[in-house]
Formats: sequence, C-alpha cells, structure tokens
Amino acid sequence: MIGDEQPKLTDQHGDAGLRWLLERREGWGLTHSELASLLGVSIERLLGWKEQVASSELLRLPPDVLERVGLLLGLHRGLFYLTPSGHESLAAEWFKKPIAMWGLKNSSIRAHLLDDPSIEALSDMVRKIRSASV
Repeated sequence: MIGDEQPKLTDQHGDAGLRWLLERREGWGLTHSELASLLGVSIERLLGWKEQVASSELLRLPPDVLERVGLLLGLHRGLFYLTPSGHESLAAEWFKKPIAMWGLKNSSIRAHLLDDPSIEALSDMVRKIRSASV
C-alpha cells in the first residue's frame, strides 16, 4: 500500500538520532547503562559512541541499533503529539511516571521497556502510543 513503506535509514539518520538520545538521556531519567540496554548494546560500546560523537565523527550504527534508535525517536514523537500545545515537556514526564494506559498497570513506559528492552516491546509500545495520538 502507498505510504506503508518505511524510508531507508542512513548512517546520517542513525548518527543524528543517537546524538539526540544522548543529549536528552537525562531528561528521560535514563542512565548511560539504561540507554545502552534500550539500544541493545554494552555500556562500553555506548560510551565509545559517545566519544565519537564528542569528536564529531560520523557514527555507523549496526542495523538493529539503527532500528532501536528509530523506535525510541518514534516513542518520543508519539508522546510529544499527545501533549497539549505549549506543554511538550510532558512527553518526558509521561515516559518516566507510572501510568495506567497502554496496559502498563501503573508502571512507567521507562520501567516497562527496561524490563523488556526487546525490539518487539519497543515496537509494541510505539504502536500503542501512536494509536492514541490519532
């Protein structure tokens, strides 16, 4: 179907996405170790990429990490679209605070994804949030 095809993600997309995540990690209440878990990599690999980012080196992320970066950005985007105009900072709060939506049973999105950082869990959460913002 037209519009269902996913755009091809490039090294530049992955580089920009990881930089964005590293810059906003603390606002999401994530440690480096937790972000590494959500990305499916070791803390050492994430910190190595962080050094590359600091030296303005273009990152070349593995396809599975690129997919996870895209899903985390999609999650943020979905939450952002749910916030009232002028209150976009709520997106990060909703990520961190326990909520009773999307089957979380008063757990936070953050805790739910850290308990199961699989691509399937990330994708499922993005799908649920996007369906609420339509």
